[in-house]
Amino acid sequence: MNARAALHSFPVATGATNPPSIQTTQLPSNLAALPNQTHFTAVADLIKTVFNVPAVSVALHGAPADDLGEAYRSFLEIPLIDNGDVIGALRILDTEMREFTDRDCVLLEGFAKLVVEQVALWAEASRDMLTNAMTRRAFTDTLRKTFASRQRTGGKNALVMFDLDHFKSVNDTWGHTAGDAVLRTVSRLVMRELRTEDSFGRLGGEEFGILLANADGEAAAEVAERIRQAIERAVVPDFEKINFTASFGVAELTDMTVSAEFWMSIADDQLYRAKDEGRNAVCLAADAARAVVLN
Repeated sequence: MNARAALHSFPVATGATNPPSIQTTQLPSNLAALPNQTHFTAVADLIKTVFNVPAVSVALHGAPADDLGEAYRSFLEIPLIDNGDVIGALRILDTEMREFTDRDCVLLEGFAKLVVEQVALWAEASRDMLTNAMTRRAFTDTLRKTFASRQRTGGKNALVMFDLDHFKSVNDTWGHTAGDAVLRTVSRLVMRELRTEDSFGRLGGEEFGILLANADGEAAAEVAERIRQAIERAVVPDFEKINFTASFGVAELTDMTVSAEFWMSIADDQLYRAKDEGRNAVCLAADAARAVVLN
């Protein structure tokens, strides 16, 4: 293998096995859903034609690994770099043994830049610019995919919906600049409590949603309670005198959940129940018919 390929790829000959995964740093906003392989179909088809290979893989940190479906004997991999951070890898694979050249590396590096641009455009369209949370559309799309996935594979997931109590009075008393500062502060507090595999979205105004992966209702309620306490103690930069709280509704995805929209309605019902109970509380729906109030 030539020197350039050695610098920019794993060894091209791997025997008769699929190549190993590249280690990458996390994306700048790892709580937003990541584009999947289907988002890169057009560029992947072009790469297949240019390199005459049967498979192209775009792997982003935090996204599920591609199921390549068969063994490949050679591959070339180029890191996807965004502002100096490795956010994933672009890989071409062949079922035949072959040597990749310097020209192949240069060409694939060009395609890698195109993929990074696509990721950036996708992220811009899917992210709320004020809070850096997912947009309502991106979040609900993720919710629907999670619901559909459970129908096939099972697994535990829980949804948390919350909004800020009496938020209108913040804007009326302190102004919209202060209100925006509060929303940004809340977003930062929430992201500190979540993992890469979780999703966080702004559903509108002062209302937010959290999708917790591999978590049941009780675990999600504990996360919601930590966030509730953090919000209650929050200090807003430049507006330290503002005090505010939030109310939370939690619903686990179960066999009784008939659709993603129904799942959201259960969590939303518990959110309004928390408000009816006096606000600044967490309400957990054990199923569609009963709830437990925390705090």
